[in-house]
Amino acid sequence: MTLPEHEPAPAQETSTEQARWLHRLRNELNAVSMACAAAQALLAGGAVDAAQENLQRARNACERGASLLDQAPAALR
Repeated sequence: MTLPEHEPAPAQETSTEQARWLHRLRNELNAVSMACAAAQALLAGGAVDAAQENLQRARNACERGASLLDQAPAALR
């Protein structure tokens, strides 16, 4: 005996899409926070070049986050 396949209801799909989008956005914000904290610590120790690398990581994460905002699920716009 086979069970019928379960297809998620539209509201459930939307909820899943929103959760995935929010998770990705939080990941980018966390990357920004961590890279800035690392840059701050490196600057305190005089490691300017390494700090600049972390600031570039933060900038890249900001760009990815901005792109995610443009891709927000319709229900969040």
